[in-house]
Amino acid sequence: MQLDFLLLLQDGLKPIQVAALRDIRDVVEVLLPLTSPVPNISNWSTDGLIEFMQSAEASKEQASRREVDLPRSAILHKTEMVEVTPESKKRSVEAKSRGDDAFRKKDYQMAVDAYTQAIDLDPNEAALLSNRSLCWIRLGQGEQALADARACRALRPDWAKACYREGAALRLLQNFDEAASAFYEGVKLDPENKELVDAFRETVEAGRRFHGTEQQQKQ
Repeated sequence: MQLDFLLLLQDGLKPIQVAALRDIRDVVEVLLPLTSPVPNISNWSTDGLIEFMQSAEASKEQASRREVDLPRSAILHKTEMVEVTPESKKRSVEAKSRGDDAFRKKDYQMAVDAYTQAIDLDPNEAALLSNRSLCWIRLGQGEQALADARACRALRPDWAKACYREGAALRLLQNFDEAASAFYEGVKLDPENKELVDAFRETVEAGRRFHGTEQQQKQ
């Protein structure tokens, strides 16, 4: 389900469109005030979005996008595991330990360097990408944080923390609709995770304030 969600986003659909396509009404209602209207959807409402996305026209448009996009196999290839020797694994663990030490000392750039070494030695370990994503966030580098978070989710689609990392990076970039969607995906994986639930609610509120300010500036 998580990988399918990422593929739909890569197809050019907004998170609210993905939610409408899946008929997840509560998510559509939450994302509606956070998302700018899509020009070809005339009825910009919860019912209108769901009806449009599930119509034959939407299916046709989605198929058309995929004709000019990368084939699914090319996207999935990125998540394939690579062979790692025991020696490389050992050196990766050592580099991770250096990264953990640097992070505890709040030397986030040094932590990034150490985690990068660890990832180069063992690119199969999603936790390393998660850790480096967090370091990028602490350094205020949203794009790098997002790239690592999405690579992490591709490796471990059912890991709630990967969803949290993606949401945090998107929130830093002020992309509140996609951030809320990422947090919601994490909540579905781990409903008892208070940090994810709080992040989802806070992001929705932050998005409403942000879009409200945008509207006032346009008036």
